[in-house]
Amino acid sequence: MQKILRRVATAERVAAKRAKTKDLKWFKKNKKETSEQQRQQLEMVKEEFSAAKQAIKDDWELGPLSPRRDVGNWAGAKGAISEARYAVYGNITLAMRNRRCQWAGGAYNLNLATGDRVVLIDGPDKGRIGKIAQIDHDKAEVVVEGLNKSNIRVQPELRGDNDPPVINMEIPIPISGIRLVHPIKDPATGVTRDVIINQLVHSGMIHDRVSGKRRWSRVVPGLNISIPWPKKEEPEIKDYSCDTLRIDVEEKTFVPTLLRPPMPETVIDELRNKYSRFRTRHDPEYIARLEAEEQAKEERKKLMESMRTPLQELHRAERANKKKKGKPRLTLEMLEKIGEVMARNLERTRNAQALPEASSSSSPTPTQSDTAPPSETTAQETQPPPPSS
Repeated sequence: MQKILRRVATAERVAAKRAKTKDLKWFKKNKKETSEQQRQQLEMVKEEFSAAKQAIKDDWELGPLSPRRDVGNWAGAKGAISEARYAVYGNITLAMRNRRCQWAGGAYNLNLATGDRVVLIDGPDKGRIGKIAQIDHDKAEVVVEGLNKSNIRVQPELRGDNDPPVINMEIPIPISGIRLVHPIKDPATGVTRDVIINQLVHSGMIHDRVSGKRRWSRVVPGLNISIPWPKKEEPEIKDYSCDTLRIDVEEKTFVPTLLRPPMPETVIDELRNKYSRFRTRHDPEYIARLEAEEQAKEERKKLMESMRTPLQELHRAERANKKKKGKPRLTLEMLEKIGEVMARNLERTRNAQALPEASSSSSPTPTQSDTAPPSETTAQETQPPPPSS
């Protein structure tokens, strides 16, 4: 069984490593595509801005002779932006989302909801108040009803014969460009009026484990005033003749019992992979078979150990006898013999060191007066003897 558990752990590690590599590869690819799309969008903005400046310059300098640009497919679409500039492509980073949503409690716990009244602090509609119609959490942008509108061109293949080439619709606004508006009663005067709220924090976080949803309250720091969430409008659901009746929906057609399983046992093997590497729960028969195989391997090892030659039996008996005797102990006679040998070796070493010292001290040192003069030899004496015939 331990072998199966090790195999499952190895398979899980390999799968996690592959998933991590795949996610990293997808993240790099998505980041590259997003940056490329944003670069193309910025280039498109620069080109349209340069073309608009050139058109104004031509209209001013050439007058009636200036070229017409509102002809062809884009007739009547002068001043409209391309549909590619409607929204930013891709998803922005978490750090940028947190910067945009800093005043509203951060991107993870955003204290804004659909239906909130907000005021625009940037753009052509600066200072106007409207309701949030849509929130894009991936880009930290909102769409405000009736505000920040612009003319957007529509491709010829996407519009009808009688449809205009442009449509007027709301452009998304970053959350950093809006502020929440809520009526608050002035404690000094007692008058209730709309107040622009520049900072919001969350309080009283509640996490529902069953549904996985989180609920909290949004509070104005400093004043400790709780801002209620906007009421959600319940959608109107129309009844049709083909709808299932409530009495049929609430009727219990299956009541499980403890006497029989809710489904045949063979269905489980059809729903899952019976031979999966990640499976940790196995049938009792499979576990018993594996344990029997392991037991057979252990018995075979014991059988191999029991089959020994006479020489192996002799060595085994000798090792057993040595183990019974234990470690050898030195007797007094052994210690005396060891001491005598050590003393004899020490005496021999000292005598060997004393002999060179005595010989060097007894030999006389040669002086200049004791040295004999060199003998005078003739050239005939110094010649080598003749070779023998």
